[in-house]
Amino acid sequence: MPNSLTDNSESGGISHTIGNLARAATTRHRHSTHLSSTALPVPQPPQHTNVSIHPHDHLHSNQDHHHSSSSDYSSSAPNHYSHSLSNISFHLDSRRNSQSGLSAMDGPLNNMVIEFDGGTHIIVRPNRIIRGKVILTAVERLYVTKVRIKFRAEEVAIVRIDEGGGDLRGYDRLHEKITTFFEVDWKLWGNDSTDYSQAGWDELEPGKYEFPFALKFPNVNYPPSMEEPKGFSIRYVWTAQVDGPGLQSGLKSREYLTPYRPIIVSTPDREWEFKKSLMKDKRTVAADVVARLIKQSYCPDEPFVMHLKVVLAQTDSRITSVTFKFRKHHEGKMLVQRGTAFREHIRVVLQGQVPVSGNDCKFEDDIAFDVPTRLVSPSFISHHTRVYYDLQFQIAIEHGGSIFKATHVADFAIPITIANLPYDQLLRIPGLTAIETYRTNKECPQFFDPTLDEPPAQTGLPSELVGTIQTALMTSTPRDEPPNYFSIPTLPPQFEVRKERKERYIYLTRTTKGSAQGSELTEATVIPGLFDESW
Repeated sequence: MPNSLTDNSESGGISHTIGNLARAATTRHRHSTHLSSTALPVPQPPQHTNVSIHPHDHLHSNQDHHHSSSSDYSSSAPNHYSHSLSNISFHLDSRRNSQSGLSAMDGPLNNMVIEFDGGTHIIVRPNRIIRGKVILTAVERLYVTKVRIKFRAEEVAIVRIDEGGGDLRGYDRLHEKITTFFEVDWKLWGNDSTDYSQAGWDELEPGKYEFPFALKFPNVNYPPSMEEPKGFSIRYVWTAQVDGPGLQSGLKSREYLTPYRPIIVSTPDREWEFKKSLMKDKRTVAADVVARLIKQSYCPDEPFVMHLKVVLAQTDSRITSVTFKFRKHHEGKMLVQRGTAFREHIRVVLQGQVPVSGNDCKFEDDIAFDVPTRLVSPSFISHHTRVYYDLQFQIAIEHGGSIFKATHVADFAIPITIANLPYDQLLRIPGLTAIETYRTNKECPQFFDPTLDEPPAQTGLPSELVGTIQTALMTSTPRDEPPNYFSIPTLPPQFEVRKERKERYIYLTRTTKGSAQGSELTEATVIPGLFDESW
């Protein structure tokens, strides 16, 4: 009997233990999201390298936002979304600390940062070498498979669409397309795995470690960095990370956004005239305009000079004011199910007023100013965005006699293209005439040994040539002839394909409910039935 009691108690204990394990497994399953977030580290918010970040900056960020955020887009400075990320950085830090079992007051944690030679003035350009170092600060012992740095370029298009067609209120969705132009990485320290073997890991004692790096950007023009219109962006992103032991995730740095500027040469100087008739209504001409310009393309900090002549069609009319605006147009579009979603933002870079004297029915004067350097980037077209410029004039015309007067305002816009290198300096940049466009060139940015001045020459052939050569080498010879060199079934090493970039596309869609981005974006205009990706 005692034995049976003992057996029952033991079986009850076993059942109780099994029940606890089952409940623990259920709890673990229910909280799998929290556990997975611990296994996948959350990086800090992105940081623009050409904008210095100081603790006291956050005190003025909200006050200066309405004045500075719009003017910073063209210079690759943080947009509204970046500011909102910066505002929640403390909460992300607290989340990371809580995942590690630490509070925000427990002291410093392991940290990774990227520092560039040149500091906040770093700008990526074609055929330029970028150098810097990754700094790893370990406050505890780390087990590391390898330390690496990554560099990528991506274009993001996000539009808000009313999917209900006006019938269903609140049924708005966000459609997002991410185009990655390239993504390269480089092992700074550690061990690599192979196709047939795993990689081991090493131990790093607490301390500060610096890993220098160097990258050469290919002689290729990509779209410049931009953040407009809202929801559209082109970014060049650097990250550093530690690969943990046994395929586990490790420490990651924040994303560093460096501005990229292509090299665009202006057109040769050529005088041209802009002519237009300003209409009072559909049938009546109010004035004829003739503008004479010395060239079509300008660079920042260059003088702009034009001669404007306006002749009124009616003798009892006179010009009361002439104003002009130098405008930058940001346009973004994306194909959706119903057609093309379109967004536009117009920025006034510079404006002025021309003095008007006399009561003549003719106005003639010169307009001159220096093209601004701030907020002015080259005119360009990418997959989803377009940037172009014009000079808009508004002319106020007064009609009628002394008793019955009416004022009519007519406007017109003169197209202008913006480059960043004058045509007479074409030979100043080495290799400038060899620059290619990213639409046809597949060359990748190349990390290399930072102790070298230049990366070693790439071996191999472009993929478009290898296919033809491979077909020739693989062609079988007639059976009555002996085997020769061209019957070798494998390609010689000198005919290997060089490393080339491959664009990657990701499509995402989600409802705007509970989305921070959805509340910031206004609804895009949809052009039904238009599915043309070209501008």
